[in-house]
Amino acid sequence: MTIKTIAAGLAAASLCACTLAPGPYLDTKRLEPAAPPEQTAEKFPVHTIDVGYFRQQRAAAVPAVCPLTCLTPQTRGHYEYRLGIGDQLSIIVWDHPELTGSMGIAGSTPPLPAASGVAPSPGPTQTQGATPIAPTMTGSGEGGLTVRVANNGTIFFPRVGRIKVQGMTAQEVQAALTKGLARTIRDPQLDVRVSGFNSQSVQVTGNLRTPASEAITDAPLTVLDAINRAGGALPDADLQNVGVTRDGKRYTVDVAALLETGDPQQNVLLKDGDIIDVPDRSNSRVFVLGEVNKPTSLPMNRGRLTLADALTGAGSLDVKTGDPRYVYVVRGADKTLTPDVYQLDMTQVDALMLMTKFDLQPKDVVYVQVSNAARFNRALEQITPTLQSIFYTVQLSR
Repeated sequence: MTIKTIAAGLAAASLCACTLAPGPYLDTKRLEPAAPPEQTAEKFPVHTIDVGYFRQQRAAAVPAVCPLTCLTPQTRGHYEYRLGIGDQLSIIVWDHPELTGSMGIAGSTPPLPAASGVAPSPGPTQTQGATPIAPTMTGSGEGGLTVRVANNGTIFFPRVGRIKVQGMTAQEVQAALTKGLARTIRDPQLDVRVSGFNSQSVQVTGNLRTPASEAITDAPLTVLDAINRAGGALPDADLQNVGVTRDGKRYTVDVAALLETGDPQQNVLLKDGDIIDVPDRSNSRVFVLGEVNKPTSLPMNRGRLTLADALTGAGSLDVKTGDPRYVYVVRGADKTLTPDVYQLDMTQVDALMLMTKFDLQPKDVVYVQVSNAARFNRALEQITPTLQSIFYTVQLSR
């Protein structure tokens, strides 16, 4: 048997093996390959993770800008609740119980004295469902009147008539009623307070223990207050990316930074109609690929994860195949098509310290490059079976 015969036999066997070899196979005869792109691939700059990088980041750092109207001591001191439709007001006119009778409706017939434990029946003019108000001062004869803001934003009060109160504060309503009563009463003294907050609320949803609708009252309501009222966040909640939807636009608030560093700019003052959603940590994770012992995805702990944490969570570099000079971090995959690439050289003595200071962001990809020796060995592993087959076939032919 000649060498030519052996080569022809090997070629025929290879053709049969390509057709009949076991394993996954896709017939590409019915596929039309896409035309190759005309333009060349774009190149991306690589930022070296060294001491100079951190100095540059520190110099270029700008103060955090709150995306919404934030709750600061100044805004908290000037916060005022504005009345809306459905709110209830409790009104007292001192020394004039005929205006604010204890039955809750001005001008109603006074109740008859109770006899032998029988409660007095309401007067004929009392509105059904009105809330009776007990006298404010015992023995003084003064009482309180509870009124509800109508759908047109007004309330009715005796000797004053119907006035527009929607959008006003309790103090402004008090001033308006005082001015109206001054025409018939000398130096009227009034006390007006909000007894029912029904017009304004926010929705709190997401990974919370008791998601619910929270009412806005005369006390300022912030994001942290709303989360606490909902029972607090669950263990897998992502407090770094809490969403506040206002006027159809979603803003991100870092509640984790508020809890850890006390950043007051993240404690947003909520308004009527706001929606607070607390997502889970499914989107707050990083991916570790390449020449590591255990390629994996790692969740971020309270929105933080360093490069050292990521490499440790993946079992560190593979000492046989990994190249410690080329540890890459690819950032921005979920926001743009132009990624930011960072490189760390772990053969430098300060790299072990810098990797603990380099904070990763959600959906960052950490990739460890393969060494040139490992690439050569892998290529050799691919062609070694073929070379062995040819060698043994030649030996058998001899």
